[in-house]
Amino acid sequence: MEQPDLKDRQVWTDEQWDQQLASQGEASFFHTRRWARIVLASFPNLRDASVWLDSERGPILFPLYAWRRAGGLLTTYHSSFPFLYGGPIPGFLRENVPLLHALVIRLGRPLSSMHLVGNPLLGERPASPALRGFRVTRDHTHWLDLPESEDSYWSSLTTAKRNDVRRLGKKGVVIEESREPVDIDAVYQLYLGSFRRWGGPPRFTYPLEFYRNLVAMGGEAVRLTVARREGRILGGTFTVRWNQVAHYLAGYFDHESRALRPNVLIQVDSILSAIRDEFRCYDFLPSGGHASVETFKESFGGVRREFEIQHRVGLGHRLLRARRPVREVSVHPEAGHADPGALSAERDDL
Repeated sequence: MEQPDLKDRQVWTDEQWDQQLASQGEASFFHTRRWARIVLASFPNLRDASVWLDSERGPILFPLYAWRRAGGLLTTYHSSFPFLYGGPIPGFLRENVPLLHALVIRLGRPLSSMHLVGNPLLGERPASPALRGFRVTRDHTHWLDLPESEDSYWSSLTTAKRNDVRRLGKKGVVIEESREPVDIDAVYQLYLGSFRRWGGPPRFTYPLEFYRNLVAMGGEAVRLTVARREGRILGGTFTVRWNQVAHYLAGYFDHESRALRPNVLIQVDSILSAIRDEFRCYDFLPSGGHASVETFKESFGGVRREFEIQHRVGLGHRLLRARRPVREVSVHPEAGHADPGALSAERDDL
């Protein structure tokens, strides 16, 4: 494949990066420098390795993060973190000619592991050939193109779903937005409490600082929605909204209150809020392969949209893997749970 002529831009600012992204319809919030600041502040072992390249057709922005362990002996390069949409913007220099191949060749680092998650905002594309030394898999999210009005969306739901929402709304559950640290902490406690039902904590656990930083540093792009009943938190979700797309990032709920189904009420509220604010799409994020979660998302109008993941196991991780088996992540199939970690198997080389 012919390699494009690319030149490194050595000096650039976060503001220049995000300004360039804002003009690209395929860019997500997870490509922005604001997201970079959030994750770099939340994960001490993470290092920024993002690249700005100039080509004859304009700038190419490639978010990249180095996840370092064992003093840097074990390093995985991620196209976004943690395990969210990434890849270069634009994704294609010419029609159906992906830029990712050229960028990986240019980056080098042949001994390091790489986990490059694709971008569903690129739309349906032909399957890409695997990069040399990489394994290609496909995942999918659920995607909803939003109508122009709340009434249009409401009428698109089944009669049973509309009646369900009305019935639940009469049980004293209040849905509201919050930015209060006490509410962030309460929702996080529901996340920790869910470990007992999952059979123990996963090997990759999201720190409380991640959710605090998400709200504190995300500004108007981050929406925390909570469900209360008689003043008590029943659950909450974090939604990321940028560039006309709302992403349902994560949701955690009180298992003892599941009969009140706060996840249903919050989901409807989040979608209607995105319509009111004139967003064009609502992204439910991947479901970790759980049919019940997919059925839940489809009941709100979500439609499958696929994307690729390219993964390479580096030398250090191959040696480590030879000494102990790979353990896959266990994601509880709880309706409404949209933890971003469900995008990926939990492996030593991540």
